[in-house]
Amino acid sequence: MFVKETRDNYWMLNWLDQFMMGHKGFICGGCFKNIFNKEEVKDLDIFFQNRLDFENAIAYYDRQTVGYSEDGVDKLNEDDAEYKFLYENENVKAYVHKNTGVRIELCCKIFGTAEDILSQFDFTITKFAYYKEEVEDEIVEEVKDIFGIDVPKTHIEYKVLMHDKFFEHLHMKRLVTDDKILFPMSTLERSFRYAKYGYFPCKETKMKIARAIKELDDEQLEVSESLYNGMD
Repeated sequence: MFVKETRDNYWMLNWLDQFMMGHKGFICGGCFKNIFNKEEVKDLDIFFQNRLDFENAIAYYDRQTVGYSEDGVDKLNEDDAEYKFLYENENVKAYVHKNTGVRIELCCKIFGTAEDILSQFDFTITKFAYYKEEVEDEIVEEVKDIFGIDVPKTHIEYKVLMHDKFFEHLHMKRLVTDDKILFPMSTLERSFRYAKYGYFPCKETKMKIARAIKELDDEQLEVSESLYNGMD
């Protein structure tokens, strides 16, 4: 279902690196549809493996909303800041990057690996992630630590994880759900929103959404309409 690759063939993603600095989060979701269609990217959804990583990212971005002098001493001048705080709710905390106007949403609705997160998205055209991975170098020369133990060198690599039909469905502008539909009412509403941009569900997806909604009782319907906020 998912394909992992290095970013070597995805040079158009390099500009995202500036938003991957200072934290362990990774970017998932609908922004990649815009990037590969050469459309304007208005916001980025950043997810985390755990709450600690999320809180550390908040601390990092909060610091970036205050201007810094060259020697790293805080300057309480928001005009010099790289980011500006926008809003916060139970699902996200958002900032705007002042130079580009891109909105950064730090997501805390769900936590997990990139694959965990993508597995909870509904449509295959949103199942794309850009993340960092610590990779062990091919050992040519080993480094001794203070205890005399051989320590292999590591480095950070940027990688992509995507649904194996991501580009096919993106090219065809087809909405496809390939897994259990967690929040069917939200998925139905999102399909209407995508229709405005020329994306339409295949017959199988229409039937899956209809069956999933039919199985919900009144309480589950209400939950399905509200819980998907904060996920792509």
